[in-house]
Amino acid sequence: MKRKTFSKQDVRLIQDFINEIDSDIKVFKGSRFECDIYEEKIFLGSKRFSRINELFCNWLSEKIDFEPNYCVIAILHELGHIMTNTEELQDNREMLDNIYTFMYENNVMTEKEYFKNYFEIPAEFQATMWGVDFYKQNFAFCENLAKLLKS
Repeated sequence: MKRKTFSKQDVRLIQDFINEIDSDIKVFKGSRFECDIYEEKIFLGSKRFSRINELFCNWLSEKIDFEPNYCVIAILHELGHIMTNTEELQDNREMLDNIYTFMYENNVMTEKEYFKNYFEIPAEFQATMWGVDFYKQNFAFCENLAKLLKS
């Protein structure tokens, strides 16, 4: 049975991967994929493929011309937040996320509509596209991490 969470070895492999990009950024296990932009920390969520992951991958497949490994693109997305961050993007992200969350919670939007809009918030979109560009430009490096994480 596959692990639902990242092992200590996985975290070390991911930290080594991140160190090749920026050695100031630290990697930790977390309850979900997220990052602390200002502290330059990435938190790893579950390895389990959830409904949200499915929605993200379906959305992403309409935007790009290849199929990246989900775990690697999720890690690169969080790294992308750190690499593309601006105060304006963060303010805009917070405002739009609050609006979309309100609309979803009040049944104005479906789950699918909420996540489509969320993924297209400029801060989210730029973080994802940074990750996609990095993946494409460093394909073998990213695929090697994917292979190592499957073991």
